[in-house]
Amino acid sequence: MLKRRLSLIAMLACLQGGNLAAQDRSAFGALPQPGDAAQLLPGGEKYTFGSIAPALPGAANLASALEVIDQPEPPLRLRGAREIELFRRLAPSVALIVTDEAQGSASLIATKPIAGGGRSGVLLTSAHVVGNAREVAVVFKPQKDGEKITRAHAILGRVRKLDTVRDLALIDVENVPAYVAAISLGGMSEVQVGADVHAIGHPKGQTWTYTKGLISQIRRDYTWGPHKVDVIQTQTPINPGNSGGPLISDGGKLIGVNFFKHQGEGLNFAVAISDIERFLKAAQDGAYEVGAVAATARPCAPKVMHEGRDKDKGWFVRTLDMDCSGKVNAVLVVPDDSSKQIEFRLDTNKDGKTDVWIVDDNRDGKWDISYWDTDFDGKPDLVGHHPDGELKPTRMEKYQPKS
Repeated sequence: MLKRRLSLIAMLACLQGGNLAAQDRSAFGALPQPGDAAQLLPGGEKYTFGSIAPALPGAANLASALEVIDQPEPPLRLRGAREIELFRRLAPSVALIVTDEAQGSASLIATKPIAGGGRSGVLLTSAHVVGNAREVAVVFKPQKDGEKITRAHAILGRVRKLDTVRDLALIDVENVPAYVAAISLGGMSEVQVGADVHAIGHPKGQTWTYTKGLISQIRRDYTWGPHKVDVIQTQTPINPGNSGGPLISDGGKLIGVNFFKHQGEGLNFAVAISDIERFLKAAQDGAYEVGAVAATARPCAPKVMHEGRDKDKGWFVRTLDMDCSGKVNAVLVVPDDSSKQIEFRLDTNKDGKTDVWIVDDNRDGKWDISYWDTDFDGKPDLVGHHPDGELKPTRMEKYQPKS
């Protein structure tokens, strides 16, 4: 279900800066439901919805993605001999992941020899770091401190496993540098409230940044948005770009994958090793295969469930089933007042409330602007513009960045 939602939102993107703060989209509330008397929706024939149906995107553009990291690595500055040694030993295991739309972190957790010499590897990261990309750019830390990072450091990675509920993913890479070792996996016995923990990642493009903190709490079956997972709550600072990177025990083992942060001080969360182990076991047994998702995806034509006029609100509505679920999850709203905009509203997470709004401001039959509520808090945090009504991604800007 989440894959379908992510694919849908990706196709609706085309984002730029806008006047999001000036418009309160939460006032639209729940989707309108079918009325009594069905009537023909005037002007409705202008709007088509087939292009909005779920679809998997193409591979990432590696060349353009790598431009964001074409900069020297910052010099190493740490305090404490133990921390310096931990960083020196484990930083090479933490790769930078770059897609067309985002960047994050990943941990090398396994390697194996390949024909002709060299090694291939498996990276563990967050599902939201790779998003809809099936190919990503992978960059390992240069062996020499301060070495300039260029496209020559990039390795092609292919997304092989994706668990969107636990927010975990596996990436296969070839030609892992000889000096990079896999990080060892720890266990829940090392996860104790009050224990020191460490993180290495790439927050906001600041590559191979080290932070340290304490475990604040262990929370089983923690629910956040569409995710339900065991999490480690920690004071270790986590910022956008740290996502997908390792939370490391004082013994130098991976005990979590950095996940997200709440607003406030020291409210950071990582997927716990308990759920990482479950994910890896299921993945080894054949679950979460990315290719299988593409092969079994069922094409679905949007179905009109109802057309009619809402006299109280002064508009005509067309309700639709966009995913063959048999339920209304989208609606086209055409106000009687010709000076008001026409809107197409979507419920992508099936909670009965609008979380995507697409707007035709001048009623020319082409979409002009759109809004998304990506964390389902009733307020949109993404905005986009659609030139000539085209619904395709070009660039993205988050108004409320998250890890």
